[in-house]
Amino acid sequence: MKTAMGTTSMQKARRLGRNGPTVPLVALGLWQAGGKMWGGIDREEFRDTIRFAVENGLLLFDTAELYGLGGSEKLLGSLLRELGARDEAFIVTKIAGYRVTVRGAVKAVEASSRRLGRKPDVILYHWPPPYPFTACRAVRLLEAVLDRGLAGWIGVSNFDADQLEEAVHCAKKAEILVDQIHYSMAYRLPENRLIPRARRLGVTIMAWSPLAKGALAGKTLADNRARKMDPVFKRAAQDKELQQALATAASRLGADKASIAIAWLIARDTIPVVGVRRRSHVESIIRALQLEIPPELLKELDKASEKYVTIWGKKYSELRFNRFLPPPIQYFVFNIVLRGI
Repeated sequence: MKTAMGTTSMQKARRLGRNGPTVPLVALGLWQAGGKMWGGIDREEFRDTIRFAVENGLLLFDTAELYGLGGSEKLLGSLLRELGARDEAFIVTKIAGYRVTVRGAVKAVEASSRRLGRKPDVILYHWPPPYPFTACRAVRLLEAVLDRGLAGWIGVSNFDADQLEEAVHCAKKAEILVDQIHYSMAYRLPENRLIPRARRLGVTIMAWSPLAKGALAGKTLADNRARKMDPVFKRAAQDKELQQALATAASRLGADKASIAIAWLIARDTIPVVGVRRRSHVESIIRALQLEIPPELLKELDKASEKYVTIWGKKYSELRFNRFLPPPIQYFVFNIVLRGI
């Protein structure tokens, strides 16, 4: 069975789902590498970043067909080939939630494979399908991808508790390993229903935006579209109580705020998907993997972020408006209006 474990002594592992592969505790997120909302990247700096990550055993990568309209996948595949790590890496990618036919899903994964230079290890359905299609339809599409040998495992993304349970019960040929969701110290809403349900179902939580787009790393300036459009970033960046708790924990443990926020998620049995563009981002991940936050500090961090369990609501509903848009309109929005996100 394939794993994505490097040789670095600090590296630890987590199994996906009940019977899935073993992977590192943190995934490197590649939305920033492909999407224009983050203001672009310096390719040489990014190459050095990925090289540094690979050298330190960070071999779990997360991307999607929509990130930069395939640009993220293409760049990742190219860099892994240059570094001789394409086969060693463990790649999670996603097909868009407007894919509602077997033909469309298969063609999307085939295109992802061409860009990556190899088949992805795990395919996620990026968001719940539009009405009247159900979670079961998404599972049938994912299983069709597996039937054709285009990926090794399957999962979902942004499915709420009920949608996730439906997906798990509909799966006949493979286990739903993952639900990748918005989750951080500044967005604890999933703790109300979704995360307990995922635990009961044996589904691993992968957490996107684990640093609230940098606010939990101490970033305060909304200097790109991604941050300007995110109310979670704005609130967390101005939350003096939370920022002080992060600063206190960082000072006591000889770390930085980002490392503390990442380690907090690891301690909650999730896999943070940390966006990386430069070497310092990887260094924060490495520090997080070396940390063991004492119970008293965890308690202080929990208290400082407790309001975020309910302040954004109680039911997970990320990308919920997509469900009311027919597939052609979704395609138009994401590929034309939001081209290159």
